Amino acid sequence: MALTNLLIILSVLCVLTLWKRLTRKDKIPRGLKKLPGPKGYPILGSVPDVPEKNSWMKFAEWGKEYGPIYQCNLAGTNHVWICEDHIARDLLSKKGAIYSDRPHIPALIDDNRDSGKYLPLMTKNELWTRQRKFANHIMKSSENVKFNNYPELESIRMCSELMEDPSNYNHHLESYIARVTSRLAWGHSEASDELKQRARELLIGVSPTGSLLNKLPFLMKLPDWLSPAKAWERKRMRTEQRFFEIMQGQVRADIARTPGKFSWMQMFLESKDHFNFAHSLEGAFAVGMHGIAGALTIAAPMQTFCLAMCHYPQYLDMLHEELDRVCGDRMPTNEDKPNLPVLRAIIKECIRWRPAVPTGIPHYLVQDDVYEGYHIPAGSVIHPLEWSISREEAIYPEPELFNPMRYLDPKYPTFKGPLTQFPSIIGMSQFGYGRRTCQGMTVTESDLIAGIGSIAWLFDIRKNARPKSMRKIMMNEKATISMEELVTGLSEHSSDSEEDDEEHVRDVIGAFPPPTAEERRESFWKQQLEIQEKQQQRKKQELNPTMDFSTLLIAKPLPFKFELTVRDQSRRALVETLFGEKKAEGEFVDARVYWGEKSTQPSSFGWVKV
Repeated sequence: MALTNLLIILSVLCVLTLWKRLTRKDKIPRGLKKLPGPKGYPILGSVPDVPEKNSWMKFAEWGKEYGPIYQCNLAGTNHVWICEDHIARDLLSKKGAIYSDRPHIPALIDDNRDSGKYLPLMTKNELWTRQRKFANHIMKSSENVKFNNYPELESIRMCSELMEDPSNYNHHLESYIARVTSRLAWGHSEASDELKQRARELLIGVSPTGSLLNKLPFLMKLPDWLSPAKAWERKRMRTEQRFFEIMQGQVRADIARTPGKFSWMQMFLESKDHFNFAHSLEGAFAVGMHGIAGALTIAAPMQTFCLAMCHYPQYLDMLHEELDRVCGDRMPTNEDKPNLPVLRAIIKECIRWRPAVPTGIPHYLVQDDVYEGYHIPAGSVIHPLEWSISREEAIYPEPELFNPMRYLDPKYPTFKGPLTQFPSIIGMSQFGYGRRTCQGMTVTESDLIAGIGSIAWLFDIRKNARPKSMRKIMMNEKATISMEELVTGLSEHSSDSEEDDEEHVRDVIGAFPPPTAEERRESFWKQQLEIQEKQQQRKKQELNPTMDFSTLLIAKPLPFKFELTVRDQSRRALVETLFGEKKAEGEFVDARVYWGEKSTQPSSFGWVKV
């Protein structure tokens, strides 16, 4: 019976959706043109043409085909893609009054546009105005106190963990960012693991390729027992709110006992009336959302740094020279920033070369607009396509190359002086446009200078050597392959001993009469053609090793193997000493577990599967 009802509901919804799509008419005002773009398919639009893996490359490809601003239909919604920075500024900055809203995210139970929970995802309203004012205040105050030296403090623990377990580098880099952000948000680092999980779960909820609810929004209309994805989201939302309430209570207790450590929550509790927040829960989310935003994004450029140094080691050598000259035998800090232009250039190039949000955070157009004779209809989702914007050849010559010199050498159009101040990531397009510009740029820069600077100061980063199994057997007409070469080329796990391998080769060779000269010549050319075809096919099929990214809205390089070795034993000793001192002072506590049997929280709260 339940299954029958479900099928009836699904059928009705599908018919209604189809009728809506087929009866809608796109009206273009007289004298204007429709934006170019792919035609797509009925109902689905261009969805079948967009790969889930590295989808931004398909959007960039369409930009080259249809022009720097084009549109495409994705399951009934008009999406406009902007591929050049000047167009993004013309629309999203200069016309911010109509381009600064956010689109609806179907997977969130509480509407992201007016729930007051997620500042970066809210539409323009009273909640957005006062929370943005609060965000400006806490970021400026953090900058004035140099972020309480939290990045420098946590870089010690990060380096210690990398020395102990370099293979788990992705986890250590993300923990570093989560700990710094947790300290900034609440004055404590033990919430870092929970903050990372809150970030992971929310990222799934807001990503087009994440929650099933974003792909099939009608599932939100079903009861939880018929929609597991909706039940998943409800538990995520419930746990997130409870976590933020717990952290707010912890800071309130800290303030009551002794003057608390610097944190954004402390600033809220001590001046909440000034910002006219509706209730304490709004403040809990205003602080917690900034914690999640930091944990989501800042680790990505650090992971990209490791990737880039493996493939462009010449710049690591330059960075080593700069850090050794400026810092010597002490760890780098943000105080060294004016004297570290190479470090800042590498950080900036990491963000450009592999932007953390390659599709851009989407805007929403609230009324019809016209751009250079093209009609842009109200209700369009507007994407500043960062993958294309960061690859404009007139601005970034040879854009696919990782090249920090484009900010250090006056011959490049992106050079800007003086080098004591520039290069800087402040104002990069990757932080957004107009009224939607990210307010955490200074926090990001501080975290990256201390984090990446410490890694480069302590470690050498190199790609792993090619394994023996990757060696190839090459043949030519004039030379024969010796028994030793043939045995060496066999798979190492094909038999238990070299004697077995050699005997097998003799059996294979002895089973066939020796070829004639003409047969050998024909076989040679056939083999050469096969080798060339396989090489071409492999190049097409194999993913660029620097392009293996996660598929969610925040694109992070997937873990890969490389060598991370300490450059100098005296530096190892210094990090170990500093770590021991800070741990003895109670700074480096273990992560806290908030849910489960060891907690006082009911089972209705907890992590959901990601």
